[in-house]
Amino acid sequence: MKILTKVLVGSRLHGLNNEQSDYDYRGIHMHDLADVLSPFRTLKNTTWIEGDEDNTSYELADFCKQAVHGNATILEVFFSDAIIETTPIADEMRANWRKFIDTDKVVMASRGYAQNQLNKMELFDDIGVKKQHRTSKFAIAYCRVLWQCAEFLRTGEFPCKVTDPELRQFLLKLKAGWDDMYIPECTERFAQLQANVTREWKTADKLKPDTAWIEAFIYKSYTGVPMSGKPL
Repeated sequence: MKILTKVLVGSRLHGLNNEQSDYDYRGIHMHDLADVLSPFRTLKNTTWIEGDEDNTSYELADFCKQAVHGNATILEVFFSDAIIETTPIADEMRANWRKFIDTDKVVMASRGYAQNQLNKMELFDDIGVKKQHRTSKFAIAYCRVLWQCAEFLRTGEFPCKVTDPELRQFLLKLKAGWDDMYIPECTERFAQLQANVTREWKTADKLKPDTAWIEAFIYKSYTGVPMSGKPL
């Protein structure tokens, strides 16, 4: 297995970390072609190691598929400006990130992610098994991903750090500890962030993925030679 890239994600990337925040990393890897083609091997598309550092890595082809579907957690691997490791293959992906983007799917995936955070807020107790404040964590994720989505639609660039000073202060307040008194303000902010996404979506450039280029890129990455008849 070859590591193509490893980047910092999570609260330390978003500028929402505190002294207790751990380090979260995501990456992309590529299996040996012989293992991919073998009928006798079962390969995992995702690897995950949790500890003082949380490391998640996605297999190249699966990563590309999830990126095309607008997966919010996947897109951060493209846009993280805290690159720990990289390779020419990963650099080529970053340089051509627009070829992976479906604007409408980014919006729907971001909203789906936010709804999932809201569902978790309603299902889980406040303190998690690692003593993290779960309700705060889910509320912060809801706000952060919709803010990132709206900014992406507005500017055409995906922001890593939460730069809105008012929103950032509110999220840091939530991170310091949950209190049910925050529910009305969270509800109001959730609604406003959804409205911001809708407003920016109406006028945003509607990007569509270049699947032919992606297929040729994956083929070349595995084989080292261009795919005949495919653009690169």
